[in-house]
Amino acid sequence: MVEPYQAVGLVPTMRGIRRRDEIAVNIEHISHLIKAASWLSSMDLPVRLIAIPEGALQGFNDEVLDLDHEEFARECAIDIPGPETDALGALARRWNAFLMAQAKAHHPAPQGGTAAPG
Repeated sequence: MVEPYQAVGLVPTMRGIRRRDEIAVNIEHISHLIKAASWLSSMDLPVRLIAIPEGALQGFNDEVLDLDHEEFARECAIDIPGPETDALGALARRWNAFLMAQAKAHHPAPQGGTAAPG
């Protein structure tokens, strides 16, 4: 039997990015929200599921500023696995929870080819 648990949906302030390395600022912000939500919400039941909304990692600069989508994919899409998923995985392990997140990612390279932008 699965023990009862809390699920938490975060509503972070997202910062739009223009370079992949800027995602770290959003992950740092998310880490503080996870800490607060886990502490505040686990008084009766432990938090075991944390949902992060669309755009929380990269924002929507490509759409809002009408940036070139291929360039945005090259410069801002993440790899799975990659540093961003490693950071999110570390947060999940630290708080003993499952974490759901959305991001624009590179597609895996086809056999004998190069990775297609996401």
